[in-house]
Amino acid sequence: MAIVNHHSPLFTLTHSPDSAHPNSSKPFTVHCKKKPDSPAPFEESKSGFVDYDRGQHEVYTRVSGLRKSDIPKRYRLRVESDRFQKDWTVSRVVEKVLELNHWEDVEGVLNRWVGRFARKNFPFLIKELTQRGAIEHSVQVFNWMKNQKNYCARNDIYNMMIRLHARHNRTDKARGLFFEMQEWRCKPNAETYNALINAHGRTGQWRWAMNIFDDMLRAAVCILIFLS
Repeated sequence: MAIVNHHSPLFTLTHSPDSAHPNSSKPFTVHCKKKPDSPAPFEESKSGFVDYDRGQHEVYTRVSGLRKSDIPKRYRLRVESDRFQKDWTVSRVVEKVLELNHWEDVEGVLNRWVGRFARKNFPFLIKELTQRGAIEHSVQVFNWMKNQKNYCARNDIYNMMIRLHARHNRTDKARGLFFEMQEWRCKPNAETYNALINAHGRTGQWRWAMNIFDDMLRAAVCILIFLS
């Protein structure tokens, strides 16, 4: 395996020796140079690929998350005797979910994941899905998440979902999440209001945007607005 140094000190490019030049049909793979022996559960690592023939490149952010050894003992005993339970990383779960068509059984995959018993995995699961723009999969995963006994409403998760709906111009859905999070007694913060105002601004619904801005002022939330 030949190794070619990339301009960035954080990555190396590897390719097969069968390729006579960089523009061969075999895509390059990008790896991180420095890999810690025992990375933290939520420490992000970068990897990706470059295919010169097709003009494609992609960089992935991978997260391990909390695994079977990190969940409470009562849950470990429950899953160890079940061969269908899988100790996947958070990023692997995302890959398994995205392999499904949006009408297929997403819950079947998530219910086999041992990491579902660790509530801290949930924000990172939603983060990876929303970053990839998979709105249908994200909605199904979020609905599954809310039915878990260990689920706790968090404004960072709602913020990510609101921003995702805004990117797809689903303003009504974004607004619905805003009211839903308050029903869960989850207090909106500046990022929540910013995401919702931005969602209405993208679709030209300025009256709604101004009403939400007034609500933010009445709630004495710090002003932080960026329209795109």
